[in-house]
Amino acid sequence: MTFHKFAVGVVLAFAMVGVLIMSALVFSARDFQFGLQQIAPETGGLVSFAELRANGELIDQIEDATRGPRGEQRDLANQIATVDGQIQTGTNSADESRAAIVGMVADIERNANITEISAAADTSAAALTRRVESLASRSSLAPSDQQRLAQLQAQARQLVEQEQSLDELNAQRADIAARQRLVGGQVQEADRRILALQAEVVPGATAYDRVRGEADALRRMSPFSISAYLAQGHPALLSTTLVLLMGALGALLYLFPAYLNRPLPVTMAEIVVRLIFGMCAALAFYVLANAAIAGFSIASSVQQATTSATLNPFTVSLVGIVAGVLSEDIAKWIQDRGRGIFTQAYKLTEPGPK
Repeated sequence: MTFHKFAVGVVLAFAMVGVLIMSALVFSARDFQFGLQQIAPETGGLVSFAELRANGELIDQIEDATRGPRGEQRDLANQIATVDGQIQTGTNSADESRAAIVGMVADIERNANITEISAAADTSAAALTRRVESLASRSSLAPSDQQRLAQLQAQARQLVEQEQSLDELNAQRADIAARQRLVGGQVQEADRRILALQAEVVPGATAYDRVRGEADALRRMSPFSISAYLAQGHPALLSTTLVLLMGALGALLYLFPAYLNRPLPVTMAEIVVRLIFGMCAALAFYVLANAAIAGFSIASSVQQATTSATLNPFTVSLVGIVAGVLSEDIAKWIQDRGRGIFTQAYKLTEPGPK
């Protein structure tokens, strides 16, 4: 291997590494913008990283300040659920005891030929206790009914205790619910402030957490936060830069096999010219492709607005790489299409024979 070929190989290697690094940084920034456009279309693919960080710190402070009330709110909800279960259990038990007492009292009243009190009368513990005491005061009851009355008196006292216990549980639940409303008001106010801070950065705050997480990841992973800085540029500029870099990458993909396999050696001048030519071909093909898409959109009955933020970075990169590798063919194809268009236009405007 001659020194010239070795030097050319070193230049190609450094050029490839440089283009790859720059392409990775620009692609990651453009991909972030594309993802942001998908999950939060109102942003147009742009977000302020400084404002995102500042508002994020304020949101963290609010969440730290309300961590106690939020925990208390969860505890109160669990307490209410527990008390509701106890009330339901106590209510079912009291209803069963009440039904049994009502049936036995009605049976004894029928045996004693008492018709002035209906079985559908007041069935509260106090009313049932009065009916049982009224029956106990009668001396004409059968011995079996008197024994049953003794049981009814004990059951009536137990029912009174059950109702008192239910009243205490209901009062306890009311106190817990009042405290829950107070704490809930504090939490709701904090949530309102958080939503307002989120909406300042990302309209439609449901996507805020995801945007913040991806922005932090982009800032941490890119060297010196370069990708985060680039992601704040206009999507059109990033897309154009990405096309140029991918055109250069395509040119290098053409030059490397030529360096390894072509009999005619690759020169320094060819590297420079090929890189520039690949970038120019990529840009020309990118503009032509977008112009064709815009033309179809205008000609169609349903027009769809297409902006730079909606362009998929993978598609943009593919256009640049293909144009860089096939730069000569692309340039000839564009030349033929342009010649055909202008020739046809000339024929249409040329005056006919007289």
